[in-house]
Amino acid sequence: MEIKQLEYFVTAVDCGSLNQAAQQLYTTQPNVSRVLAGLEKELCTELMVRSSKGISMTSQGELLYSHAMNILKHANIIRSMTGKQRAPRLSISGYRSSILTRLLTEIYQENESLNRKNKERSLEFEYHEGTMEEITDDVSEHVSELGIVYLAERQLKCFQHILEHKKLKFFPLDRRKFCIYMGKHHPLYERESLEFSELKTLKFVGEVQDFFAMEHHIESVSMGEFTTEHMEQTFVTNSDYMIHNLLLHSDVCCMGIEFVSSEYQKSEIRGMPIDGCEPFLVIGYVIPEKGELSSYARRYLEKLKQNLQVL
Repeated sequence: MEIKQLEYFVTAVDCGSLNQAAQQLYTTQPNVSRVLAGLEKELCTELMVRSSKGISMTSQGELLYSHAMNILKHANIIRSMTGKQRAPRLSISGYRSSILTRLLTEIYQENESLNRKNKERSLEFEYHEGTMEEITDDVSEHVSELGIVYLAERQLKCFQHILEHKKLKFFPLDRRKFCIYMGKHHPLYERESLEFSELKTLKFVGEVQDFFAMEHHIESVSMGEFTTEHMEQTFVTNSDYMIHNLLLHSDVCCMGIEFVSSEYQKSEIRGMPIDGCEPFLVIGYVIPEKGELSSYARRYLEKLKQNLQVL
Protein backbone atom coordinates (compact mmCIF):
# COMPACT_ATOMS: atom_id res chain seq x y z
CA MET A 1 0.00 0.00 0.00
CA GLU A 2 1.27 3.47 -0.88
CA ILE A 3 0.54 6.94 0.53
CA LYS A 4 -0.51 7.93 -2.99
CA GLN A 5 -3.34 5.37 -2.93
CA LEU A 6 -4.67 6.76 0.36
CA GLU A 7 -4.42 10.34 -0.94
CA TYR A 8 -6.42 9.40 -4.04
CA PHE A 9 -9.01 7.55 -1.95
CA VAL A 10 -9.53 10.43 0.53
CA THR A 11 -9.66 13.01 -2.26
CA ALA A 12 -12.22 10.96 -4.22
CA VAL A 13 -14.42 10.58 -1.13
CA ASP A 14 -14.18 14.29 -0.27
CA CYS A 15 -15.01 15.33 -3.84
CA GLY A 16 -17.74 12.72 -4.29
CA SER A 17 -16.69 12.32 -7.90
CA LEU A 18 -13.75 10.71 -9.69
CA ASN A 19 -13.70 13.51 -12.27
CA GLN A 20 -13.48 16.22 -9.61
CA ALA A 21 -10.87 14.21 -7.72
CA ALA A 22 -8.78 13.97 -10.90
CA GLN A 23 -8.92 17.75 -11.34
CA GLN A 24 -7.84 18.32 -7.75
CA LEU A 25 -5.02 15.79 -8.04
CA TYR A 26 -3.88 17.19 -11.43
CA THR A 27 -4.29 13.86 -13.16
CA THR A 28 -6.86 12.04 -15.31
CA GLN A 29 -10.06 10.26 -14.29
CA PRO A 30 -8.85 6.90 -15.69
CA ASN A 31 -5.68 7.19 -13.60
CA VAL A 32 -7.70 7.85 -10.42
CA SER A 33 -9.89 4.82 -11.23
CA ARG A 34 -6.81 2.67 -11.79
CA VAL A 35 -5.19 3.67 -8.49
CA LEU A 36 -8.40 3.09 -6.51
CA ALA A 37 -9.04 -0.26 -8.21
CA GLY A 38 -5.52 -1.29 -7.25
CA LEU A 39 -6.17 -0.35 -3.64
CA GLU A 40 -9.40 -2.37 -3.55
CA LYS A 41 -7.62 -5.34 -5.12
CA GLU A 42 -4.80 -5.15 -2.58
CA LEU A 43 -7.27 -5.01 0.34
CA CYS A 44 -9.58 -7.62 -1.24
CA THR A 45 -12.66 -5.51 -0.53
CA GLU A 46 -14.92 -2.97 -2.19
CA LEU A 47 -14.35 0.52 -0.81
CA MET A 48 -16.67 2.56 -3.04
CA VAL A 49 -19.94 2.25 -4.86
CA ARG A 50 -19.79 3.99 -8.26
CA SER A 51 -22.93 5.38 -9.88
CA SER A 52 -24.01 8.06 -12.34
CA LYS A 53 -24.50 10.40 -9.35
CA GLY A 54 -20.93 9.96 -8.15
CA ILE A 55 -19.34 7.73 -5.53
CA SER A 56 -20.21 6.69 -1.99
CA MET A 57 -18.30 4.65 0.56
CA THR A 58 -19.10 1.11 1.62
CA SER A 59 -18.86 0.21 5.31
CA GLN A 60 -15.29 -0.96 4.71
CA GLY A 61 -14.57 2.31 2.93
CA GLU A 62 -15.79 4.29 5.94
CA LEU A 63 -13.46 2.31 8.20
CA LEU A 64 -10.50 2.89 5.89
CA TYR A 65 -11.28 6.61 5.56
CA SER A 66 -10.77 7.37 9.26
CA HIS A 67 -7.49 5.45 9.34
CA ALA A 68 -6.34 7.01 6.07
CA MET A 69 -6.92 10.52 7.43
CA ASN A 70 -4.70 9.78 10.43
CA ILE A 71 -1.96 8.31 8.23
CA LEU A 72 -2.03 11.29 5.86
CA LYS A 73 -1.96 13.74 8.77
CA HIS A 74 1.22 12.16 10.10
CA ALA A 75 2.69 11.89 6.61
CA ASN A 76 2.21 15.63 6.13
CA ILE A 77 3.93 16.30 9.45
CA ILE A 78 6.92 14.24 8.30
CA ARG A 79 7.01 16.06 4.95
CA SER A 80 6.98 19.43 6.70
CA MET A 81 10.25 18.51 8.43
CA THR A 82 12.21 18.50 5.17
CA GLY A 83 15.04 21.01 5.23
CA LYS A 84 13.83 22.63 8.46
CA GLN A 85 15.49 23.02 11.84
CA ARG A 86 12.48 22.87 14.11
CA ALA A 87 12.22 25.06 17.18
CA PRO A 88 11.73 23.49 20.63
CA ARG A 89 8.13 22.36 21.01
CA LEU A 90 5.59 21.98 23.81
CA SER A 91 2.68 19.83 22.65
CA ILE A 92 -0.15 18.81 24.96
CA SER A 93 -3.32 16.78 24.41
CA GLY A 94 -6.35 17.01 26.67
CA TYR A 95 -10.07 17.38 26.95
CA ARG A 96 -12.03 20.50 26.06
CA SER A 97 -11.01 22.80 28.92
CA SER A 98 -10.57 26.55 29.28
CA ILE A 99 -8.23 25.98 32.24
CA LEU A 100 -5.89 23.59 30.42
CA THR A 101 -5.63 25.93 27.44
CA ARG A 102 -5.21 29.02 29.62
CA LEU A 103 -2.22 27.45 31.39
CA LEU A 104 -0.57 26.88 28.02
CA THR A 105 -1.23 30.53 27.13
CA GLU A 106 0.49 31.62 30.36
CA ILE A 107 3.59 29.59 29.49
CA TYR A 108 3.59 31.17 26.03
CA GLN A 109 3.52 34.66 27.58
CA GLU A 110 6.33 33.80 30.01
CA ASN A 111 8.44 32.32 27.20
CA GLU A 112 7.95 35.35 24.95
CA SER A 113 9.03 37.64 27.77
CA LEU A 114 12.25 35.64 28.24
CA ASN A 115 12.90 35.57 24.51
CA ARG A 116 12.73 39.36 24.31
CA LYS A 117 15.29 39.63 27.10
CA ASN A 118 17.65 36.85 26.02
CA LYS A 119 16.97 36.86 22.26
CA GLU A 120 16.42 33.12 22.34
CA ARG A 121 14.58 31.09 19.76
CA SER A 122 10.80 30.95 20.18
CA LEU A 123 9.07 27.87 21.49
CA GLU A 124 6.38 26.22 19.33
CA PHE A 125 3.10 25.38 21.08
CA GLU A 126 0.42 22.81 20.24
CA TYR A 127 -2.79 21.83 22.03
CA HIS A 128 -4.89 18.92 20.75
CA GLU A 129 -8.40 18.26 22.06
CA GLY A 130 -9.82 14.77 21.94
CA THR A 131 -11.35 11.75 23.61
CA MET A 132 -9.43 9.54 26.02
CA GLU A 133 -8.43 7.27 23.13
CA GLU A 134 -7.24 10.18 21.00
CA ILE A 135 -5.29 11.75 23.87
CA THR A 136 -3.45 8.53 24.69
CA ASP A 137 -2.84 7.88 20.98
CA ASP A 138 -1.28 11.33 20.64
CA VAL A 139 1.15 10.66 23.49
CA SER A 140 1.91 7.12 22.34
CA GLU A 141 2.62 8.33 18.80
CA HIS A 142 4.69 11.32 20.05
CA VAL A 143 2.26 13.82 18.59
CA SER A 144 2.08 15.24 22.13
CA GLU A 145 4.59 15.14 24.94
CA LEU A 146 1.94 15.11 27.63
CA GLY A 147 -1.73 14.09 27.91
CA ILE A 148 -4.12 15.44 30.55
CA VAL A 149 -7.04 13.11 31.34
CA TYR A 150 -9.70 12.42 33.92
CA LEU A 151 -11.71 9.26 34.43
CA ALA A 152 -13.82 7.45 37.00
CA GLU A 153 -11.89 5.58 39.71
CA ARG A 154 -13.64 2.35 38.77
CA GLN A 155 -12.13 2.64 35.27
CA LEU A 156 -8.52 2.78 36.43
CA LYS A 157 -7.94 -0.97 36.06
CA CYS A 158 -9.26 -0.98 32.48
CA PHE A 159 -7.32 2.21 31.75
CA GLN A 160 -4.12 0.59 32.98
CA HIS A 161 -4.47 -2.19 30.40
CA ILE A 162 -4.76 0.44 27.65
CA LEU A 163 -1.67 2.23 28.96
CA GLU A 164 0.37 -0.97 29.00
CA HIS A 165 -0.60 -1.68 25.39
CA LYS A 166 0.40 1.84 24.32
CA LYS A 167 3.52 1.86 26.54
CA LEU A 168 2.36 4.80 28.64
CA LYS A 169 2.19 5.54 32.35
CA PHE A 170 -0.38 7.52 34.32
CA PHE A 171 0.24 9.87 37.25
CA PRO A 172 -2.87 10.89 39.25
CA LEU A 173 -2.94 14.45 40.58
CA ASP A 174 -6.30 14.86 42.31
CA ARG A 175 -9.81 13.52 42.81
CA ARG A 176 -12.75 15.69 41.82
CA LYS A 177 -16.53 15.67 41.94
CA PHE A 178 -18.86 15.54 38.98
CA CYS A 179 -20.95 18.70 38.36
CA ILE A 180 -23.41 20.22 35.87
CA TYR A 181 -22.31 23.23 33.83
CA MET A 182 -25.11 25.70 33.13
CA GLY A 183 -25.47 29.35 32.13
CA LYS A 184 -27.57 32.23 33.47
CA HIS A 185 -30.46 31.43 31.09
CA HIS A 186 -31.04 28.08 32.78
CA PRO A 187 -34.08 28.13 35.11
CA LEU A 188 -32.07 26.41 37.88
CA TYR A 189 -29.07 28.74 37.61
CA GLU A 190 -29.68 30.43 41.01
CA ARG A 191 -29.82 27.13 42.88
CA GLU A 192 -27.01 26.23 45.28
CA SER A 193 -27.00 22.57 44.24
CA LEU A 194 -29.02 19.83 42.53
CA GLU A 195 -30.32 16.40 43.47
CA PHE A 196 -29.46 13.42 41.27
CA SER A 197 -33.18 12.88 40.65
CA GLU A 198 -33.45 16.40 39.15
CA LEU A 199 -31.04 15.54 36.35
CA LYS A 200 -33.90 13.74 34.60
CA THR A 201 -35.52 17.14 33.92
CA LEU A 202 -32.45 18.70 32.27
CA LYS A 203 -31.47 19.02 28.62
CA PHE A 204 -27.88 18.03 27.88
CA VAL A 205 -25.30 18.57 25.20
CA GLY A 206 -23.12 15.51 24.78
CA GLU A 207 -19.78 15.04 23.07
CA VAL A 208 -18.64 12.45 20.55
CA GLN A 209 -18.95 8.95 21.99
CA ASP A 210 -16.17 8.04 24.40
CA PHE A 211 -16.12 4.90 26.56
CA PHE A 212 -14.55 6.94 29.37
CA ALA A 213 -17.18 9.72 29.25
CA MET A 214 -18.57 10.29 32.72
CA GLU A 215 -22.23 9.82 31.78
CA HIS A 216 -21.54 6.09 31.54
CA HIS A 217 -20.77 6.01 35.26
CA ILE A 218 -23.38 8.28 36.79
CA GLU A 219 -25.60 5.35 37.67
CA SER A 220 -22.95 3.90 39.99
CA VAL A 221 -22.63 7.11 42.03
CA SER A 222 -26.30 8.16 41.89
CA MET A 223 -27.49 4.84 43.34
CA GLY A 224 -29.75 4.37 40.32
CA GLU A 225 -31.53 7.73 40.65
CA PHE A 226 -30.15 8.80 37.28
CA THR A 227 -29.00 6.68 34.34
CA THR A 228 -28.14 7.33 30.70
CA GLU A 229 -31.67 6.14 29.85
CA HIS A 230 -33.00 9.16 31.77
CA MET A 231 -30.67 11.56 29.95
CA GLU A 232 -32.30 13.91 27.44
CA GLN A 233 -29.43 14.59 25.04
CA THR A 234 -30.55 17.49 22.87
CA PHE A 235 -27.22 18.15 21.13
CA VAL A 236 -24.19 16.03 20.22
CA THR A 237 -21.05 17.88 19.15
CA ASN A 238 -17.26 17.96 19.34
CA SER A 239 -17.26 21.76 19.00
CA ASP A 240 -16.18 23.79 22.02
CA TYR A 241 -17.83 26.86 20.45
CA MET A 242 -21.15 25.01 20.14
CA ILE A 243 -21.07 23.87 23.77
CA HIS A 244 -20.03 27.30 25.03
CA ASN A 245 -22.79 29.06 23.09
CA LEU A 246 -25.42 26.60 24.32
CA LEU A 247 -24.37 27.20 27.91
CA LEU A 248 -24.31 30.97 27.45
CA HIS A 249 -27.55 31.43 25.55
CA SER A 250 -29.89 28.50 26.25
CA ASP A 251 -31.29 26.17 28.89
CA VAL A 252 -29.04 23.32 27.70
CA CYS A 253 -26.37 22.17 30.15
CA CYS A 254 -23.49 19.68 30.12
CA MET A 255 -21.77 17.26 32.48
CA GLY A 256 -18.27 18.06 33.64
CA ILE A 257 -15.61 17.74 36.28
CA GLU A 258 -15.54 20.18 39.21
CA PHE A 259 -12.75 22.26 37.73
CA VAL A 260 -14.40 25.57 36.80
CA SER A 261 -12.17 28.28 35.34
CA SER A 262 -12.38 32.00 36.14
CA GLU A 263 -13.23 32.59 32.46
CA TYR A 264 -16.38 30.49 32.83
CA GLN A 265 -17.30 32.33 36.01
CA LYS A 266 -16.87 35.69 34.28
CA SER A 267 -19.18 34.44 31.52
CA GLU A 268 -21.73 33.55 34.20
CA ILE A 269 -21.39 29.82 33.60
CA ARG A 270 -21.57 27.79 36.79
CA GLY A 271 -20.46 24.33 37.77
CA MET A 272 -23.50 23.22 39.78
CA PRO A 273 -22.64 20.63 42.50
CA ILE A 274 -24.75 17.52 43.08
CA ASP A 275 -25.88 16.76 46.63
CA GLY A 276 -24.36 13.61 48.06
CA CYS A 277 -21.87 13.18 45.21
CA GLU A 278 -18.45 12.16 46.46
CA PRO A 279 -15.26 12.80 44.45
CA PHE A 280 -14.94 9.89 42.03
CA LEU A 281 -13.14 11.41 39.04
CA VAL A 282 -9.36 11.11 38.97
CA ILE A 283 -7.50 13.82 37.08
CA GLY A 284 -3.90 13.20 36.05
CA TYR A 285 -1.46 13.01 33.18
CA VAL A 286 -0.04 10.37 30.85
CA ILE A 287 3.47 10.24 29.43
CA PRO A 288 5.52 7.61 27.58
CA GLU A 289 7.04 4.84 29.70
CA LYS A 290 10.50 5.88 28.53
CA GLY A 291 11.84 9.37 28.16
CA GLU A 292 11.90 12.50 30.28
CA LEU A 293 9.62 15.49 30.21
CA SER A 294 11.00 18.76 28.91
CA SER A 295 11.39 21.68 31.31
CA TYR A 296 8.41 23.31 29.56
CA ALA A 297 6.16 20.30 30.20
CA ARG A 298 7.28 20.19 33.85
CA ARG A 299 6.42 23.89 34.14
CA TYR A 300 2.99 23.20 32.70
CA LEU A 301 2.38 20.46 35.27
CA GLU A 302 3.48 22.79 38.08
CA LYS A 303 0.86 25.30 36.98
CA LEU A 304 -1.79 22.60 36.73
CA LYS A 305 -1.05 21.38 40.26
CA GLN A 306 -1.24 24.94 41.58
CA ASN A 307 -4.64 25.43 39.94
CA LEU A 308 -5.94 22.17 41.37
CA GLN A 309 -4.97 23.32 44.86
CA VAL A 310 -6.69 26.71 44.41
CA LEU A 311 -9.94 25.56 42.79
